[in-house]
Amino acid sequence: MTDKIVGKINLKTKHISIALTVFFILSLLPVMYLGFYSHPCADDYSYAAATRQVWLESHSVWQVLKEAAATSASRYQTWQGTFTSIFFMALQPAIWTERAYAATPFLMTGILSVSVYYLIHVITVQYLKATRRESTILSLLILFTVIQCMVGKTDAFFWYNGSVHYIVPFSFLLLMHGTLLSSLLASGKEKRRRLLLASLYALFVGGGNYVSGLVACVCSLSLLLLLLYIKKLKEQKGAAVPVLVLVISFLINMAAPGNAVREAAVQGMPPVKSIMISFRYTLAYAIDDWTTWTILALVLFSVPVLWKIAENTDFRFPCPALFAVYSYCLVSCAFTPAIFATGNIEALRIQNIIFILYILLLFLNAGYLLGWACHHLQLHGKDNGTREVFSPVWKKYLLFVSLLLFFCLGITIKPNPDYYTTTAAIMELVTGEARAYGKEMEQRLEILQLPDKDIVLPRIQTQPALLYHSDITDNAEDWSNIAMSRYYNKNSIVLSE
Repeated sequence: MTDKIVGKINLKTKHISIALTVFFILSLLPVMYLGFYSHPCADDYSYAAATRQVWLESHSVWQVLKEAAATSASRYQTWQGTFTSIFFMALQPAIWTERAYAATPFLMTGILSVSVYYLIHVITVQYLKATRRESTILSLLILFTVIQCMVGKTDAFFWYNGSVHYIVPFSFLLLMHGTLLSSLLASGKEKRRRLLLASLYALFVGGGNYVSGLVACVCSLSLLLLLLYIKKLKEQKGAAVPVLVLVISFLINMAAPGNAVREAAVQGMPPVKSIMISFRYTLAYAIDDWTTWTILALVLFSVPVLWKIAENTDFRFPCPALFAVYSYCLVSCAFTPAIFATGNIEALRIQNIIFILYILLLFLNAGYLLGWACHHLQLHGKDNGTREVFSPVWKKYLLFVSLLLFFCLGITIKPNPDYYTTTAAIMELVTGEARAYGKEMEQRLEILQLPDKDIVLPRIQTQPALLYHSDITDNAEDWSNIAMSRYYNKNSIVLSE
């Protein structure tokens, strides 16, 4: 009976693409809505204090941009070298108006979605000759996995400073490599335009966090070595320009005088030990902790599309084991900067971008292995007339994996709704936690708008897991209190006893 029903369904990649697009958009709505209850905290104040005062005094966007550049230059000398990240940190949305902070989840999910979609499009459509629908399906599955299973959801989508320092540079990393790869297929003015754009992205990456910078350097230099190996480097010598911009900006980042000041406050690890621990952390975190049944089910769901892409391309996917080893080393490389600098990777915002890298490589390795199997077993028959239609075998497979996926979602949501970003957002909205937190923060803003220069704020009683990151203390000399005082132009701000 089931076979007859499945056999009558004319399932196409168009149907899967539309369904996933609708499902993806719907899954983001609670997350976006929750953002309207979010408010600045911690480094949101310290890095944007000066730009906020400039905006209040001048209401000039140009003056604010100049002050953001000045803040970046100052911090470069006194605290850290991540000059492009600091520039963006100084443009924290609430400096324009408090309600603008609600844009944070829109901005972070938006740039992440665009960057993943573009990179996958370049790899699959431009290089492997996949259809746009196949590329869209794969991109949405990766994005759904990344956004819903993100390690530190607050740091990724609701805390501007943490996300703009990690999610944004990593997204530029994906855009840079997508544009760089695309430039290899272009010529003339279009080639130069893409190389220029890739160079701009490279500047943003090199001046951002060290995880993204190091991973970008390894990937781009690997690309140049590959071009050299296949004797195409002379023909594609322009590809060296974005790589050079990346390396120079990354070196400028690392050479900042402020880094020495910051290093004095933390205890790192020797380089060799950091590298060895990084390889172990890939096993402990990525393969053990992060690879859940839900993620495996989503990878399995992508198999029919990956197979369609593989059997319709001339690329033969050589040495899948070598590609897997390279991927493992690349993820391990992402762990190294934090271990070297601080001796740990406890900060969830750091884990977030390593998680994104791991998930991206997990899907790409699944596709690469399937491609190798497809061509090695000589099953790559091309029938463009039926490319858009799934065969009866694949329809049964998708039905089975869909049931498996919904089963995984069900057994996870019931005991732990906070595991998925969407269900966690829904819970905070339904229970009233988000509204209560927002109301308490609004009451604080009313107090901060008083002319008094010494402010005592009530403690936040409601602390939703997604919205609440941290708070000031009852010590006026604490760095977070000082930052908030400068942001609101007060002499002192403390919590009530």
